[in-house]
Amino acid sequence: MEEYAKALGDREHEQEQWVRPHLLMVSGDPTLLNLVRVLLDKAHYNVTTTNAVPLTFALIVAARPALLIVDLAITETSGWDLLVRLHTKATTAAIPVIITASDTRLLAHVARYPYLYGGPDRLVLPFDVDTLLDAIHALIGVLST
Repeated sequence: MEEYAKALGDREHEQEQWVRPHLLMVSGDPTLLNLVRVLLDKAHYNVTTTNAVPLTFALIVAARPALLIVDLAITETSGWDLLVRLHTKATTAAIPVIITASDTRLLAHVARYPYLYGGPDRLVLPFDVDTLLDAIHALIGVLST
């Protein structure tokens, strides 16, 4: 009986994983990727993280996440290129994007050119968990638990 209860619990966990919204985060900072993955997993989201920006577009098309989080760095152009590609391709243009950066000048640039970069929400790093969750909820709705 105990084995049956464990198997049933495992199955319920697997089913829960299927109904949880899938979020994808792109950043060159492995520490940030891990932190956000853990925090969002605790908030009942399935989270995929990647720092391989050149391969990310294909991953996004294949995974069809409910939302993307793209972290921009002043020294990297690949994040900018990814945003332009996401925003201009029909297969990905409708995916909501939250753009993060530690430099407010990068976010100001994004805000000046929304037709290039999209991303209705922009967060300055560091941000608190509630601010991130509020931005996610505004874009894809609040989870019912």
